[in-house]
Amino acid sequence: MMIKGSIVELVAPTEPNGAIKYESLESLVDWHVVEGSAALLLGDALDAALKLDAEERLELWRRVIWQAEGRIAVIAGISADRIETSLEFAQAADEAGADAVLLTLPTMLGPSRDKLLHYVQTVAQAVKQPLLLRSRAERLAPAVVDALAQVDGVSGFVDCATDIARARELLALHLPVGFALYAGSDLAAAPFVLEGFAGGVSTTANLVPRMVRKLHDAALSGDRAAAEALQQPLQTLLQAQPEDNLPRAVQWALIEMGRVAESTPPLALSQTRDYASLRRALRSAGCAI
Repeated sequence: MMIKGSIVELVAPTEPNGAIKYESLESLVDWHVVEGSAALLLGDALDAALKLDAEERLELWRRVIWQAEGRIAVIAGISADRIETSLEFAQAADEAGADAVLLTLPTMLGPSRDKLLHYVQTVAQAVKQPLLLRSRAERLAPAVVDALAQVDGVSGFVDCATDIARARELLALHLPVGFALYAGSDLAAAPFVLEGFAGGVSTTANLVPRMVRKLHDAALSGDRAAAEALQQPLQTLLQAQPEDNLPRAVQWALIEMGRVAESTPPLALSQTRDYASLRRALRSAGCAI
């Protein structure tokens, strides 16, 4: 199964004590279905689920999958620095019924080809769903990406670079039939998909899923003018989100938009200026607040 289009890296709404607001989360799932997102990714780097054990992740994935009811693909993020933990999460993803699994490659392995291959081969053998890989910290050499793509069970790679030369470099590889490349940055979504990527993993789609979906639709159809026209307001919104605590900023914005219930005590951002910047960006993107 190849997922095409906008993959939302979903931020699960939480209470101040870290408990997930499941009612709000289920409402968000319905919203993304209506807005046309291609898939939901949760349990990975942006999510509070990083602090959840396998049993708690299982509950999270089950609730989302039940709410999705097959209307939207659900990707389970199983990333962990310890391979034993990734394998435990993989079992939970299978039990929950995830449509695919995403493994963000551990930074502690560094760029070593042999270590990465061993890690991925071990996880791929345990995963029953299509396995996507993502590299955040390291710009993997094309030869390493090519070697990872040949591992049985691996069906896609998310690259977080933003320069078009990198996209063309990866597209020039002799990747297996059906293997998909995805942009890992909202800034690269339009140019990378226009070049031939299957879609992108988006954080901004937490707030403006329809706009991000339209950008991907335009790029997939080859409509460069439409895709590039949508890139600017998305870039403004992305830049307004503080990098030091993106999940908190996303949750605050969703509360402002009325998509997530207010917390008690109210959710606060780290910098006073962030409130005004986010409000302006949300308005410029057409969000009702």
